[in-house]
Amino acid sequence: MQPPGGYPGGVPQGQQSNAMAITSLITGLLSCIPGVGLLAILFGALGLSKAKDPRVGGKGLAIIGIILGVISIVAYMGVGYAVYWGAGKFKEMASGVQFIQALNQGNIAQAKTYTTGKMSDAELEQLSATMKSMGEFKQLLNPTNKFDGDVLDIKGTGAFANGKKEIHFVMVKTPTGYKVDKFTLE
Repeated sequence: MQPPGGYPGGVPQGQQSNAMAITSLITGLLSCIPGVGLLAILFGALGLSKAKDPRVGGKGLAIIGIILGVISIVAYMGVGYAVYWGAGKFKEMASGVQFIQALNQGNIAQAKTYTTGKMSDAELEQLSATMKSMGEFKQLLNPTNKFDGDVLDIKGTGAFANGKKEIHFVMVKTPTGYKVDKFTLE
């Protein structure tokens, strides 16, 4: 007489579930939360190790969890680099604002430290006199930035206590950072 199920030796045993592989998949799906991608990779590695036993399944789940974890880590690294790069560009642009503030306060010597040296003292003094007549510099409104290699071209509206003027300046990368190369008020 044949055992039930039509298989010699009885009903075949199903594969055991693999909690680590399942956890890897779940954490991989949740890897949009910072740090969870690392857990997906860890649980995936443990799930793959457990899946070496032929009685345990979940190899595919573990692999998918690892892939999702790696993708999230690469994505976070990309975002981190973009923020780092953007903060650096913002800092470089801030030296242009410091240049404007120094001119506005009549401090030609300090303003000159933010330039490449191509602007003459007479030019700086003329710009300073124009800015001082506008009152205290408040902020640069609606700046637009154009990066072209080592050149940062910035345009915006300078808000002063007594009105607004269009500002355009070009900053050039030097060994000590970006410096103002050209500056105009319109």
